[in-house]
Amino acid sequence: MMKKLFLFGCLFFASIIFAQEFDQSFIALKSTGVKEFLQKFPEYDGRGTLILVMDSGVDFGIDGLTTTTTGEKKVLDVQDFSGEGDFYYLEAEIDEERDTLFIYNEKEKLKVKVHQNNLLSNNEEFFIGAIDEQHWKNSSSGTTDLDNNGKTDDKFVFIVFKPTDSENWVVYLDSNNDGMLDDEKPIMNYKINQDDFIIKTVVDEPQYTMGLNIFPEDKKVVFHYDGVSHGTHCAGIALGNKIGNDEFYGVAPGAFLGSLKIGSSIYSGGATTAGSMKDAYDYADKLSRELDMPIIINMSYGIGSEIHGLAEMEKYLDKLVSANPNLYISVSAGNEGPGISTVGLPSSSNSVFVSGAVLAKEVGHDLYSAPIDRDVILHFSSRGGEVNKPDLVSPGAATSTVPYWTRGDRFWGTSMAAPYTAGVMSLLLSAMKVEHPDIKVPSLVLYKAMRESAVPLQEYDPIDQGGGLINVMNAYELLKKYIKDGEINKFETYTISSDAPTTPSGKADQLYIRNGSYLTGVEKFTYSIARNNFNKTDKFFRSYNIKSEADWIITISNKTYIRNDQKAQVTVQFDKSKLNKPGLYSGKVVAYRSDNSKFPEFEMIATVVLPHKFTPENKYRLKTSGKLAPAEINRYFLEVPPAASSMKVTLSYDEGKYCNTWYSLHDPEGRGVGGIRALESEKGVNSSERFYYDLIPGVYELVVVGQFTAVDSVDYNLDIEFQSIQIVEGNKVEKLQSNVTVVNNYSDVLRYKLSGAITGYEKEYTVEFKDEEIVGHKFSFKEDEDEKIFELSVSPEHFNKVTDFAVVIYNSEGKIVSNTGFGYKDASISLSNSSKENTEYTLTFVPAFVDTVSELNVFVKEITNLKEEKSFKVTNKSSSNIVLYPSTPEQFILDIDFSESNFDENVSPIGKIKFENSNGKVEYELPIYINF
Repeated sequence: MMKKLFLFGCLFFASIIFAQEFDQSFIALKSTGVKEFLQKFPEYDGRGTLILVMDSGVDFGIDGLTTTTTGEKKVLDVQDFSGEGDFYYLEAEIDEERDTLFIYNEKEKLKVKVHQNNLLSNNEEFFIGAIDEQHWKNSSSGTTDLDNNGKTDDKFVFIVFKPTDSENWVVYLDSNNDGMLDDEKPIMNYKINQDDFIIKTVVDEPQYTMGLNIFPEDKKVVFHYDGVSHGTHCAGIALGNKIGNDEFYGVAPGAFLGSLKIGSSIYSGGATTAGSMKDAYDYADKLSRELDMPIIINMSYGIGSEIHGLAEMEKYLDKLVSANPNLYISVSAGNEGPGISTVGLPSSSNSVFVSGAVLAKEVGHDLYSAPIDRDVILHFSSRGGEVNKPDLVSPGAATSTVPYWTRGDRFWGTSMAAPYTAGVMSLLLSAMKVEHPDIKVPSLVLYKAMRESAVPLQEYDPIDQGGGLINVMNAYELLKKYIKDGEINKFETYTISSDAPTTPSGKADQLYIRNGSYLTGVEKFTYSIARNNFNKTDKFFRSYNIKSEADWIITISNKTYIRNDQKAQVTVQFDKSKLNKPGLYSGKVVAYRSDNSKFPEFEMIATVVLPHKFTPENKYRLKTSGKLAPAEINRYFLEVPPAASSMKVTLSYDEGKYCNTWYSLHDPEGRGVGGIRALESEKGVNSSERFYYDLIPGVYELVVVGQFTAVDSVDYNLDIEFQSIQIVEGNKVEKLQSNVTVVNNYSDVLRYKLSGAITGYEKEYTVEFKDEEIVGHKFSFKEDEDEKIFELSVSPEHFNKVTDFAVVIYNSEGKIVSNTGFGYKDASISLSNSSKENTEYTLTFVPAFVDTVSELNVFVKEITNLKEEKSFKVTNKSSSNIVLYPSTPEQFILDIDFSESNFDENVSPIGKIKFENSNGKVEYELPIYINF
């Protein structure tokens, strides 16, 4: 049973703490109302609530995570669902040597001295295992020497047994590795007694604070620790109390903490493992039904979304929240911005609350030396499009708690925004628990109050910020109004569907037109609205007033209604006179309850893109310039012209102008496909030119960003040019023929010098998953091979089955030599040939299936690059100089010598034809494939 928290002494203690000014700037508290809230209501500091950090683990021995504001132990529970902390134990024997008792396992050569009192056991069964430092050899933490004694092969022996006087199993760990347990204490499952421990170090602070859980049925002990630091940092933002033993606080310092570890430090980004995310949510669901306190989940994890809202994890969360409306789930939007249509998985679910990331002005000043004059949305924060996400934006850059082994403590990301939001949820629920103890606020009602009370940031669209910047004071007042007005009993949620031509089904949660160049103004678009029957009532009737909040969206339907299970429809048109130039148009239509309350029942987002078009009239080129404030962005939408083979992007600035800017390029599905580092006038380089190949049809988005650390407004010039140089009838070259026909499809006359090279070879194959969680593919290098690149792809449907998908390459000693993961359905991993020997490597696929292993195929293109390219001559009419006139095919002769080639039968040699301009720069490379 939990102790009652609201004691007079505790309230007095907390009042003293929060009587201060709270002018900290390492975790922003002012612009979000948190400072005012904590000063006004010190007893509503999160106490009486539990925040579960679903992440890479939490190091709860760090200052700031040890106690609550009332002096109680902060961490109530730790669990590891990732498998990283699993250590199995074996049956042990007892031996006596010279009046000294030992427990040992001869086969594994494990042996430890014990005290007689430790041998009390119901069944006289003892087990033995060891924490092996080699377990950390692939950990991203780099902590391979746990006790700092200069060695990385130590084993810390532990024994496991069940004492006669207890129903609980215990562990004794030789934490100082002295071969004895006489100086050790019994450790039980963490939730029972909150036992924490360390591996004692010879010098410096301990690497980890650990907790454990014993699973006798599996004969394993699961040691919980944070090998990534991500989870510990998130925890400090949400509920840190006296971080660094200073007057430095997270959002809800009075809240309790639980750690549900779902990510492993072995894999890139601390990726989740098979079943870990779902198992953690199942556990949280169980915990929320057992404990008499609100439970808030923070999960700063996710991957790109291929089919918004339809991933298996998103469907599971919808069912979970429907069955348990008192689970409050805060998740991050993703870091795939600044392009639109980048909100990830599971953030597209309407059952979770999604936060984008803001750089607060004071944090920008003090942590990043950024002279910004306002709170700004951080460039990487994922944006909406097909879905009405994020719900709002929160501070997403902070200094916070980290394990001792971590070098830096200043992180940013939507990963940091989500725990901030979780902390605000904790404050609100802490208040409601006192002011309305008999009312449980459903999670979706809380989300509604928080989103509706957010403060819109003027320079951003709804798909950038949702409701706006989080504000706890506003949310507190609005939530109280909801309760007073009985809105919990009237509350309803809705499923909305509208046109989205670029999605597989042609439909999405919101109206999303990626290419609106066809619009004339006469088109009508319809939203279909169904109620979700939140309060489980068969009889229902409600009418709504429809209001457009954008001058270019015209509502044809001004009123509508829903009766029982019938659907409503809202039809809109666009005022074409307002859509008068290329760019992004994003607005919303709100349905208000048609009674005196005017309660905002649901909102419908419309997003229309008018792209720049590239035609013979503008010579397939766009030249423009702009001026940006620090952290401001300009979006350019680019419709790829037919037959385009490359896009050249040049960012520059005029001499004498100040520039500190860069750009990010996103493909028609929103995926980031390129960009450049900041172009700074202080460094003297005044332009950056880059070519993009393998273009896909549709509308690309290029976002120019004023660097947030810029000291003034920045000037830039942007030059975008498409080319179309293509091989007629594909790019396959027959070995015995060695010629290709090339055509310039566009209107300019092009002049180049030609050359060619065989760069390597490639092969394709499929890796199949049926019953396995992990599948490996072996490969090795030949002496003349320089690098292997594995281009990987899964279908969108198969990608929707996972919560992460790690890909690693192991050497023959089991050491990871390359590490990545799928952000979307496509990924790549590479390895250079650094060994003279014929070393065998294993390309290993680790999909984190939501639940059980299911069928999944990975399509692999294995590209091998040679150490030395094999050059060959390319001529046209006996000359290496070529003039390509518009729409005039020209034959290129490729003088390739195959006499010394030793290519395997199952590979296709690959190469390129280089087009060098008059300045001697290779302006274009045309890939070729040899039918060998």
